[in-house]
Amino acid sequence: MIGFIVPNQAEPLCPAESYVSRNLAQASIQRNFEVIKYQTRWAATLAAGFVVGLAWAGTASAQGKKCEEGCTPGYWRNHPERWDGVDDIADFTNTVVHTDSFNATFGVDISFSGLDDAATLLVAVAHGGGAPFNLGRHAAAGLASADAGICYPYSTSEVIDIYRDGIGADDGPLSLEEAKDLLESANELGCPLSNDPPDDRYCFGDNNDCPCGNDLPGTGCINSTGGGGSLDHHAGSTSVTLDDLELAATGLPPNELVLFIMGIEQIRFPFGDGLQCVGAGTLKIFRFLPAAPADGAGTAILGPGIVDFSCTMFEQPIGCIQPGDTWNFQTWYRDPAGPCGQMFNLTNAIQVPFVL
Repeated sequence: MIGFIVPNQAEPLCPAESYVSRNLAQASIQRNFEVIKYQTRWAATLAAGFVVGLAWAGTASAQGKKCEEGCTPGYWRNHPERWDGVDDIADFTNTVVHTDSFNATFGVDISFSGLDDAATLLVAVAHGGGAPFNLGRHAAAGLASADAGICYPYSTSEVIDIYRDGIGADDGPLSLEEAKDLLESANELGCPLSNDPPDDRYCFGDNNDCPCGNDLPGTGCINSTGGGGSLDHHAGSTSVTLDDLELAATGLPPNELVLFIMGIEQIRFPFGDGLQCVGAGTLKIFRFLPAAPADGAGTAILGPGIVDFSCTMFEQPIGCIQPGDTWNFQTWYRDPAGPCGQMFNLTNAIQVPFVL
């Protein structure tokens, strides 16, 4: 059976299909490409009224399952912690890491990719502009998707082949735009991976050590609202390059002063109406000044621009956040009506491993 779709017929599944090679350069051919799943390698079959399909080996092919999952360049750009190779539990990819050189991975140089050899997969997936960068964005995202254990239509080697063919590094049938369309279609099939970052929160009020018995699991110690202050990821990534991380403190007394702090050490001891969980270690505790009030809903946001603030406002070089650093954050806040009478409290803390 030949790898193409006849109009109004069902799309083939993943089991192996033979493949017939054909040059795509015929001017009269309809170039309407879709992602189709087969188990053999490259080629395409063309005919009037047919949609062209490419062949590959999908991870679900043995079960005959249609591969209809893929994650966009935006997903991988916003979640560098999920493919940084630092934490096997947090990572979604197996061998592909965003710090790898794009050119080395795809076997090209700047004359093809438009990127210098120092540019990483993360740089490529976040790079704006048209050709050749739009193909590079989707190639980098496709590579990560193919390595993430989801039902992605292409294997990693086939993503590389599609890119090299479209960019002109190999003598294949695809134009740059056709290769981009194939990978873009695959990347936009729908991403099953979590949008939430790894949960690196710690120091909850659940250990019977809140100052006046005001323990509460899952947040900081109980405050005057009857709940506890919580610090968590709000938006963005842990990428130093993007510097788009936002941390949100919620459950605070409305309109009271709030101060975010940062340190390298994890500690735990009673402080005010709560627990101090961030320590100086061998450095110092850094404060994001000036303090500012929470909003009327009892929420305060730190970021984006946390990295830039640390590198311009804190003592240098020790306070400047760098790729590979792990910092701990916590929120101090005023609470004049708090249960223990100490006038202030703290949220839980969160550990943030920063990547390139």
